[in-house]
Amino acid sequence: MITENLRTALLNIRKPDQSCTLWIDALCINQGNMRERNHQVSIMADIYRNATRTIVWLGDSRPPYTEMAYGIVGELAAEAVSRQYVGTGTDSNYLSLPLMDVEHVESPLFDRLKDDYSVIHLACAGWWHRTWTVQEILLASQAVVMTGTFTMDWDRFCRGVDYGLAIGIWNPVMLGIMVDPIVIPYLSMRAMRKHKRQIQQSPSSLPSTTTPAQALLDILIQCRFRQASDPRDKVYALLGMLQDVHLTDPASTLGIAPDYSLTTTQVYLHTARQLLLHSPNLDLLGASTPSPTATVPSLPSWVPDWSTTTPLPRPLMHDARGAPRLTHAALHLPLSPTATSGSTTTLLLSGHPLTTITSLSPILHRLQRDSANVTLIKTGDTLLTRLASLGALFTGLLHIYAELSAVVPHLATFRDWETFARSSPTPPRQTPSSSSSGEAYDPLAVYWQTLSTGTLAPGPGGAATTAQLFYRWRASLSAIFRLRKWKADSFLRPLAFVGYLMRTWDGYSRFACLLEGVYERRLGRGDGGILVLLPGGARTGDRVVVVRGGRVPLVVRDAPGGGGNGGLVFVGLGGMSDLMMSLLQVITFA
Repeated sequence: MITENLRTALLNIRKPDQSCTLWIDALCINQGNMRERNHQVSIMADIYRNATRTIVWLGDSRPPYTEMAYGIVGELAAEAVSRQYVGTGTDSNYLSLPLMDVEHVESPLFDRLKDDYSVIHLACAGWWHRTWTVQEILLASQAVVMTGTFTMDWDRFCRGVDYGLAIGIWNPVMLGIMVDPIVIPYLSMRAMRKHKRQIQQSPSSLPSTTTPAQALLDILIQCRFRQASDPRDKVYALLGMLQDVHLTDPASTLGIAPDYSLTTTQVYLHTARQLLLHSPNLDLLGASTPSPTATVPSLPSWVPDWSTTTPLPRPLMHDARGAPRLTHAALHLPLSPTATSGSTTTLLLSGHPLTTITSLSPILHRLQRDSANVTLIKTGDTLLTRLASLGALFTGLLHIYAELSAVVPHLATFRDWETFARSSPTPPRQTPSSSSSGEAYDPLAVYWQTLSTGTLAPGPGGAATTAQLFYRWRASLSAIFRLRKWKADSFLRPLAFVGYLMRTWDGYSRFACLLEGVYERRLGRGDGGILVLLPGGARTGDRVVVVRGGRVPLVVRDAPGGGGNGGLVFVGLGGMSDLMMSLLQVITFA
């Protein structure tokens, strides 16, 4: 028995005049034989690596859109080659940032192709969202994209899509803050494949501080949004890529190997323990934020539920630009080797309490576009069908209006946050740069440093430049801030949106690029007036602590029924401005 998708693929791939040898995991592995499954999954990386060619099957064709899409992508790729366009780098940790930073390229193809959406059905294919497909494409020596009977070399396909993004016929970012999730799987795949090639061509490009455990954790986080019919495969399907990145066998180095006799809870717990035992830090906890949509029962709060695909706060082990975080809450004190001793579900850490949360601000949710339901009106259909398509298109326009209307309350949250940040019971401290150089005092320095999670503009004078970007971005929100202050933003929402649009029509605010760490989080105030960036699930009474191996503070609370006897539940990571971090480090580690 096979799936309908596989049947369609076999009928399209087969050749009418010659034999065609294929390897397909659903047919070539006896899924019901535990011993065979464990063995075959452990060597699947070698199978993909040694294959003559890998077929990226995007599904059956949709006349006439598939032919149009392949023609457009091929035309874009041809112009990119003729103009020697090589594109810009894509960071795999923070995918919305490079989208906004991509340099616009002028092209005569723009006017003709700007209103064409035929490629959307290729981007909506389930292949982009499956966990196993990452290994397929990253380990392939040669790959071809196939939809129905239409085919194109993978590299040529990517070159055409990249060029289309560069000339602006597809715009995955709206208003500088709203990212279309339809493009995230493609960019993620492209970034990981590029990173793999860089390491193969120059092994020294891999930072010396990157351990096998760190490499596997990065891959797990990057592929978290992908889906797997068996949640254990969210780990097992990615093990094969570690050998290409780090030239190591995860089974012998990390003690993680496919074993389908274990439950999902056991697999996730074992993976978390092994990653901690082979890591000098607590970066794993950045992926452990509890989610209301968690599907794996009985997981300790510090163990990531990799089956969760809903948006979670960005791990703070990287700054807003995707680079490794330079600041370290514990002054680079390493994680104790006995951190996971004792009970198999208990994590033992050593550190110091910083503050207790006394007040909270609203949660800032990430805005996303939804292009998956775009309806394409077919030419040549009956009048009734075309009217139905127009009705669906009208519904889609209403959906787009609703998305745009959500921009106002989203941005108004920053007004609430700023008001919250200004309500400190103690006067804010002067920034080190202003006190030493005689620059004007910045009353919002701690606030904007908290928003940027410590990331500054590149180059000398980064703090001053970042402050300028912040106040320019803040000015673009003036109309929304005023209506929020008058409590009139709900019924004058279109007016607020127009005001923001006029401010941002010529481009986005570059400070918005530094806000990646604040989504799905909230501001909180600790005793003594300390401003903290908290996970969305934080409550008053939660404690912020600094522990060995932690790049940023942790947020914890008393376990239910613990009675304050030391049993704690991990809530998430807490962020602070560099100024507050430097002061707290002196206090706690002097």
